[in-house]
Amino acid sequence: MDHAEIIIGRDEQSDHVRIQVLDRMHPGCTDFWDGNWLTSPIYVHIGGFTATIDAGLRVDELRDFRVALERLYAQVGGSATLSSTEHWIELTVECHPTGSLSVSGIVADDPGMRNTLHFVVEGLDQTDLPPLVEALVAVEERFPVLGRR
Repeated sequence: MDHAEIIIGRDEQSDHVRIQVLDRMHPGCTDFWDGNWLTSPIYVHIGGFTATIDAGLRVDELRDFRVALERLYAQVGGSATLSSTEHWIELTVECHPTGSLSVSGIVADDPGMRNTLHFVVEGLDQTDLPPLVEALVAVEERFPVLGRR
């Protein structure tokens, strides 16, 4: 596989959100603002719905999501949110004291056009967090945050 992949869900046969991280959008840029954009299409398969979104996410957004997920896992409680600057995706993972997870979100096919899909990924628990964190770490290793804010 020549790209990094983040899957929120058990596998691709069940309900899930998959984010592919293909490359930097502006490969020659090394500054924080332009250099950290990633070509990152989002695929959603929830119930009878499927969506393909040609999104652009930022490395720092994915890093912040990973940090929040690690805290959520360690504390067995709280929430972590992936919120994209351009409103492609808003995804919240909430961990309950029992270890069960609530995952909900919204994706937009074109943030300016108001076409959105609201979704819930069910049946996940705390044991689903380490593979998600590992996938996010792999993205950061391949595409480290550039520049300074």
